[in-house]
Amino acid sequence: MDQRFGFSPAEVAKVKTVQFGVLSPDEIRRMSVVQIDTSDLYDRGKPREGGLSDPRLGTIDRSVKCLTCQGGMAECPGHFGHLELVRPMFHIGFIKTVLTLLRSVCHNCSRILADPNDYRYKMALRVRNPKQRLRRMYECCRTRSVCAADTPPEGTEDGADPTNPDGEDFDDPERKVRRGGCGATQPKYTIDGMKIMAEFKAPKRGRNDMEEEEQIEPTERKQQMWPDRVLSILKRISDEDCELLGLNPKYGRPDSFILQVLPVPPPPVRPSVMMSSSARSEDDLTYQLVMIIRQNEYVKKQEANGMAAHVINDQLQILQFYIATYFDNDLPGQPRATQRSGRPIKSICARLKAKEGRIRGNLMGKRVDFSARTVITPDPNINIDELGVPWSIALNLTYPETVTPYNIDKLRELVENGPHPPPGKTGAKYIIREDGQRLDLRYLKKTSDRHLELGYKVERHLVEGDYVLFNRQPSLHKMSIMGHRIRIFPWSTFRLNLSVHLALQR
Repeated sequence: MDQRFGFSPAEVAKVKTVQFGVLSPDEIRRMSVVQIDTSDLYDRGKPREGGLSDPRLGTIDRSVKCLTCQGGMAECPGHFGHLELVRPMFHIGFIKTVLTLLRSVCHNCSRILADPNDYRYKMALRVRNPKQRLRRMYECCRTRSVCAADTPPEGTEDGADPTNPDGEDFDDPERKVRRGGCGATQPKYTIDGMKIMAEFKAPKRGRNDMEEEEQIEPTERKQQMWPDRVLSILKRISDEDCELLGLNPKYGRPDSFILQVLPVPPPPVRPSVMMSSSARSEDDLTYQLVMIIRQNEYVKKQEANGMAAHVINDQLQILQFYIATYFDNDLPGQPRATQRSGRPIKSICARLKAKEGRIRGNLMGKRVDFSARTVITPDPNINIDELGVPWSIALNLTYPETVTPYNIDKLRELVENGPHPPPGKTGAKYIIREDGQRLDLRYLKKTSDRHLELGYKVERHLVEGDYVLFNRQPSLHKMSIMGHRIRIFPWSTFRLNLSVHLALQR
């Protein structure tokens, strides 16, 4: 809805539930308005199409309209784009969940490793909390080193499936239902920085076998699980097994935890700052996205030129580093991504978490009108229903009082005192007329502009005797928030009677 209009005749529905999920690659492509394919931001001073400043993504210029919704800077919230990655990449926020899933399913057939006859498996199925279900199911699977195979039918040897003697084509859903485990030995998975490593056990060999064949080297047994290989394992997990693991395949398939398409946030999320008439200072997210796009294109060119596999793998690790630090630049044991000046970039996680983040800093701890905070000090010389307030707060905090025939003279005096009243007196900061016009008394020099009429509102300073709500955190019960009459004192702290402190502390 347009922000210029505060009313809409449309019926308002009630929100019943909020469902979170993980976007699949197809969903990211469908919600995208443009595919980003170049790292160039501007072309001859204008936003480059297909770049990070494409006009279809939104606008941060008051004189330019968005090409997608035709809204201005105040109306358009921005629209996401997408970047097609040359190879699948790990999402650093889901890498531990991916590790848990890999330890819970077979690397060969992607079936759950747990024994259905195990009492822990049966108890895990009773858990309704999805997060707890995955943890309990993981406890059932972590000790299993072999994917238990079905009892072989008559006429087969060594447990081979007569319909699939080569042990291939596990993607066939009918074959998955017919056969259980595949009998494959499971590796041990570990996380090494931004890599997932798999260590396979050496096969047991007899004395004759050791004489004829060379024993497998430890370096061959320990392999790096590249994201595309992990993706193929997670894709083979059936929807039924997803539900057993506590995942809802409708809102988050396991293969969605691997990045195949990178969503690109719109410019209003990462606005640039004009340094001069021609120079712009880009946001840290824009800078990091440019590095991701350049590295992605470089790897694509290396593959097209037929470069050696180990060279491409090294470049893929650099791309993985850029993507990981784009989401979180405070990873333990990893170097930080920096600007050219050496300053670490502010990643998405840094903008959300901690005290100065979006949640605690802007949503839960935002600064609002008609509130103040400072240190509390005991004072036994005031009544238990009184609260001592510093002059600095009393002259800053306001109360909107409507002009009536009974208080018009008092409010006129406060308006005459203005926002900076004489010592020992209070004044007012604003006059709000009936049409909603807000007049700042700091800039009203004429006496005629300060004229009051019935129905106007005056945002006056606090005066002694005003009732306020006073609380001390954490406010855990109703005695933590109580009403008090204020008294103005020349100190810098709230002053409260000692008898009331006990109720606030509990």
